[in-house]
Amino acid sequence: MNTDTLKTPKRHSLLKAVAAFIALMVLVFFLGPVNEFGSESPTTRPAPPSALNELDHWLADSESKFPQLRPGTAKGIVWAKNEKVKTPWSVVYIHGFSATRLETAPLAEQVAASLGANLFYTRLSGHGLPGEALGRATPQDWMADTLEAVQIGATLGDKVLVISCSTGATLSTWLGTGSEASKVSAHVLISPNFGLKNKLSELVNGHWGHQIAHAVAGETISYERTDPREAVAWTTTYPTKAIFPMLALVKKVRDSDLTAFRTPVLVLYSAADQTVDAESTKETFMRFGSSHKTLEAVTFSNSPGQHVLTGDIRDPQSLAPMRSFILGWLKVQ
Repeated sequence: MNTDTLKTPKRHSLLKAVAAFIALMVLVFFLGPVNEFGSESPTTRPAPPSALNELDHWLADSESKFPQLRPGTAKGIVWAKNEKVKTPWSVVYIHGFSATRLETAPLAEQVAASLGANLFYTRLSGHGLPGEALGRATPQDWMADTLEAVQIGATLGDKVLVISCSTGATLSTWLGTGSEASKVSAHVLISPNFGLKNKLSELVNGHWGHQIAHAVAGETISYERTDPREAVAWTTTYPTKAIFPMLALVKKVRDSDLTAFRTPVLVLYSAADQTVDAESTKETFMRFGSSHKTLEAVTFSNSPGQHVLTGDIRDPQSLAPMRSFILGWLKVQ
């Protein structure tokens, strides 16, 4: 008797079972959850007052609801003059993920002073607080923060210049493609986040991305800060889930129709950026629909990691050349 003829059906059955199992696993993977962006609409917020003399009190009352805010990180206005009057320009600063207004300070204040402009510093939801708060923020919250900031900017000045950094620049880009884009006269994007340097981060937006992130990073992300000022300016420990809305926002903006972005824009970046992907920055910039757009590689910054390219904390010596470049660019717009 030929025993091979008896083994063949069993072998075929085994192969079919393996193939069916693989097919099932593939199906389970592609039916798995993804990192959802959520609603297209920003979180509903009370509108800021339109009267200049009411803004300080309104902001102080709003921020008083967060008693654990770190010093110097709250929303606030730097007035150009002692009398609180509208100025020809206003400057709005939008900081990056896990950061605060302190990240590049005093760049925005120096630019505003040179323009004789009022300045508004916003604070994105969940920032400047203990890490757990960052884990509760959503893209819709940050979109609402951005709209609020520009509304205040329009109250403070006839023309609005928005300076933003990293994920703050992602939000500025979202703003520039929407219905409120016309409220801004010019954008300066510093190290915009259109994709992280670590390409494995893209897995978070895919199927089972949350589970993969927790498996790799654990429940908490923590960074060592050697400069005590950094522990004030940045949230150094936060839940891993806090990166999910940030990455969903980045993908949403990057995949949007950027030809709708028509506001004059200056993008300042470093080819050596260790946080965001410089190639993604250049590729995204090329898609902007603005007829007045400038992409400038910053070579004068000695900032560690080449992401936050200026500021008293990371590189005070680069403040003067960056301020001069921004003001020179703004003059020809």
